[in-house]
Amino acid sequence: MYQNNLLKMAVKRKIVEVHISTISIGDSIICSDRFERTVSKDNIKKDSFMGISIFGDTYKLGQTPCKKVIYEKIN
Repeated sequence: MYQNNLLKMAVKRKIVEVHISTISIGDSIICSDRFERTVSKDNIKKDSFMGISIFGDTYKLGQTPCKKVIYEKIN
């Protein structure tokens, strides 16, 4: 029964380029190694010299956009 409900739910994946400062805990991003990862509290670091880094990457100090993954339900 539960398996049938999963088959009925269709999800569309949309990739949007955003600034690194807009990424928050729980967001999914495409990293530089092309893997999709979910951001947790331990993955975001804020430094007074280097700025914000996610998974150790500063995205060229905010000059390169991050690829955020958004899942949308399809009816």
